[in-house]
Amino acid sequence: MISKKTIDEINFAAKIEEVVGDFVPLKRQGQGYVGVCPFHDDRNPSLHVNPRLGIYKCFVCDAKGGAVTFLMEHAKMTYPEALEYLASKYSITVEYDRAETPEEKEIRSEKESLYLVNEFAEKWFMDQLRNGEEGKLLGMSYFKERGFLDSTIDKFHLGYCPGGWDTFTKEALKKGYKEEFLLKLGLIKKSDSGKLYDAYRGRVIFPIHNTTGKTIGFGGRVLKKDEKTAKYINSPENDIYHKSDTLYDIYLAKKTIRQKDNVYLVEGYTDVISMFEAGIENVVASSGTSLTNEQVKILGTQTRNITVLYDGDRAGIKASLRGIDMLLEKNLNVKVCLLPDGEDPDSFAKKHRDSELAEYLEQNSTDFLLFKANILSEEAGDDPRKRSEMVKEIVKTIAKVQDRIAQSFYIKKCASLFDLSEKTLGDELRYLTWQDKVKGGNKPSGSEQMPEIAPPTKHEHPEREVDSHDLLYESEKNLVILLIKYGLFEINVEDPETGDPMPMRVDQYIFDELFHDGIRLKDPLLIRIYEHYAEVAEILRNQDDIKRTFLLSEDKEESAFAMQYIATEDPEYSPMWEKRFDMYTNTVMNSRMTLQQEVEKNMLTFKLRIAEQAKAFLEKELNDHSYTEEEANGILQKIVDVDRVRKELAKRLNMTISR
Repeated sequence: MISKKTIDEINFAAKIEEVVGDFVPLKRQGQGYVGVCPFHDDRNPSLHVNPRLGIYKCFVCDAKGGAVTFLMEHAKMTYPEALEYLASKYSITVEYDRAETPEEKEIRSEKESLYLVNEFAEKWFMDQLRNGEEGKLLGMSYFKERGFLDSTIDKFHLGYCPGGWDTFTKEALKKGYKEEFLLKLGLIKKSDSGKLYDAYRGRVIFPIHNTTGKTIGFGGRVLKKDEKTAKYINSPENDIYHKSDTLYDIYLAKKTIRQKDNVYLVEGYTDVISMFEAGIENVVASSGTSLTNEQVKILGTQTRNITVLYDGDRAGIKASLRGIDMLLEKNLNVKVCLLPDGEDPDSFAKKHRDSELAEYLEQNSTDFLLFKANILSEEAGDDPRKRSEMVKEIVKTIAKVQDRIAQSFYIKKCASLFDLSEKTLGDELRYLTWQDKVKGGNKPSGSEQMPEIAPPTKHEHPEREVDSHDLLYESEKNLVILLIKYGLFEINVEDPETGDPMPMRVDQYIFDELFHDGIRLKDPLLIRIYEHYAEVAEILRNQDDIKRTFLLSEDKEESAFAMQYIATEDPEYSPMWEKRFDMYTNTVMNSRMTLQQEVEKNMLTFKLRIAEQAKAFLEKELNDHSYTEEEANGILQKIVDVDRVRKELAKRLNMTISR
C-alpha cells in the first residue's frame, strides 16, 4: 500500500497542466488552459484546466478531477498505477505503509499482472534480437535490410522470438509468470494435445504501446515464406489491448504531432518506422484496420489536421474512402497524399530522406473531399447512372462537413468538376440534411452550435436527497463553501469590548459565531467537510492548498462537492479595466469589505433559516399534540421569542417577511 504521505506529496507536486498536457494539447486562456476534451466527441475546446487548483473540468460532459483521476479515466490506469506514474514523472520516492504479503500479491489486479507480463516479454524479445544467435542472424538481418538504424530499433523496442517450439514459454514459466496470463495475452498457445508453444516463434516483433508508453500488445512478422502461416499476427483482444482504440506509435509521435499540428496516417508498422527514420516523426498507423471512432477520437485530441497517405492501389483507396468520412464528421481537416505508383510509405521513405520527403508530402497533399471526388469521377466515366450515384456519394460526404462556408466551397468546386449547377448539388445537400433530421440522426450538417451549458445540478449523496427548496441546507452549504474558498482571508469584525473594527480570519468568524450560538450543521456530508476543514486549516497556510485538499480528497463525496462548488473560480478583472472605464471592480477577491458583507450576509441568512425551522417545529408541536394550558403557554412564549429573533435577522438582511 502506498503511504498517505507519498500520496499527499504526489498530489501537491503534480502539475495538472503538465499531466493533462501530456495527452491533450492545451492553449493558454487567462490564468488557465483549454483543450479539446478527450472524454466526449468534442469539436470545440471545452476542457478547462486550472493550475491554481490542480484540476480539470469539462463544461459539456462534466468530466472533472485532478491529475490522478485524469490518468485513471483517460489513460485507463489503476489508482496505484496513476500514483506510480506521477511519482516517476516528478522524481518522488514511493513509500509504502508495509510490504505486500503473499496473499496481497496473489490478489493484485489482473490488469496490472498483464502489464507486467507484457513488459517481461518485450524485454526478452529485445534481448533475443540483440544477443541471441538466431536473433542476430535472422531478426537483425531483416531490420538491417530494411535500413533501420540501431537507434531506431532501440527506440521502437523491436525484438525477435526464436523459432523453437517453446523457447519463450519455458523462460516465462520459469520466471513465475502465470500460464493463464500468457495465454490471455496471446504470447503462448495451447495445441490440441494440450502442449504449450510460442505464438510468435520465428517472427520479428513490433511492440505496441499505449499513450503513456506501456506495452499493451505485439505484432509479429514471419520471416520464412509459408503459405499456411499468416504473414502478420497480432495480440488478441484482452483487458489491456483493444485494437479498435489503439494507434501504433502514438506514444512516440504525440509530441511532434502537437508541434507540427498535423498527423500522417499510414497502415503498417514498417511504414511508420521508415517515415520516422526519414525525419517524419508525426506519423501513426491504424495497423491494417479500418479507422474506428475510438482511433479518430484519439487523433482529434492531438490535432485537428490529418493527412492520409495512399499508395497507387486504386482498389485499396476506394475501399478506405468511406471509413475516412468519419474524420469529417468529427470536424477534422483531412488531406490526402497520393504516393507514386508502386510505392508505399515504407519504400518511398527509404528513397526520400529528410527535407526531400517533407517537401513532397507538403506539395502533394490535397483536400480529401476533392481527392475523393476525382477518384470516383474517374471510376464513373461517362455512364450517366454511375455519375449520378457518384454525385450522390460526394454530396453525402459534403453533408458530413460541419462548416457551412466550407460546404459552400465544396459545392462550388464539385459543381465545376461534375459540370452541374450549384443549385442542383445544393438541393441534394438540403434534401440529405432534411432526411437525416427526419430520421432522427445527427444534427444537420452546418448547424453545429456551442452546446448549451446546463446550470450546476444540485449536489447529491447517498445520505440524503437534497430538495431544491431546502433553504437551510442551502445556507449550510454556502457557509461551507465560504470556508473552503476564503477561510484564510481576513475581514473586519467589531471588537466586543471597544466596538472598534479588528481583523479576523473568515474561518475563525464562522467558527466563533456557530460556537457562541450553540449551532451545529445538520447535513452529514457538510458536517464531515466542516470538521475536515478545521483539521487542515491548522496545518495549511495557503487557500489554494486547502481547495486542492478537498478537490483531490480520497472521500469521493467531499471531492464531488468541491468539484461542483469550488472548481469554478471567481472572475478576475484586469487592472486596465479600472483605468479604461474609470470604475473600481469590487469582488470578494480584491475587497475586504465585499468579502465581509458576503460572509455576514450568509451567516445571518443561516441563522434566519434556523429560526424559521424552529418556529415551524414549535407551531407543529402545538397543533399536533394536546398540552396543558401552562405547557401551551410555554410553547407560545418560545414561538414569540423565536419570531422576534427571526424578524430582527430579516431586518438586518433588508428582507420583508409576511408573518
